[in-house]
Amino acid sequence: MKTVNILFVCTGNTCRSPMAEGIFRSMLSENDTEFIKCSSAGLSAVPGDYASENAVLALREKGVDISSHRAKRLSGEDLPLWDVFFVMTETHAFILERAGVPVDRIYVPKNISDPYGGSLEDYRMCRDKISSELEKFLNIIRGKLEENNNA
Repeated sequence: MKTVNILFVCTGNTCRSPMAEGIFRSMLSENDTEFIKCSSAGLSAVPGDYASENAVLALREKGVDISSHRAKRLSGEDLPLWDVFFVMTETHAFILERAGVPVDRIYVPKNISDPYGGSLEDYRMCRDKISSELEKFLNIIRGKLEENNNA
């Protein structure tokens, strides 16, 4: 079975996409991790920036540790490395499409608002929205893996 490489994409790679990566990794079963690999990056990230303090705190409440996260910027050279791009907004999807990523490789959940600069409660709401969207997404990915395995 082919491995699926997933990249979570936001703007600065300090809030939403590292939260999504952390939550998604915690959702994967041991069986999934053999066939699903993931990371995160930002379209305007400052490489090396730490995850937002409130992002770390909101995830820590759910037993997920992203304290060692360092921001990465997505570059054009990176695009071929990823099978699926999970973006946080339609704007992120538009930018990736303009960069040449085929629409069928971009997954757009219901808009996930940026909590940057917000309260811990804002980050909790973002965390919960991301978790809900990732449950749907993981079911889709598992279905595609199953289809490919049966093909």
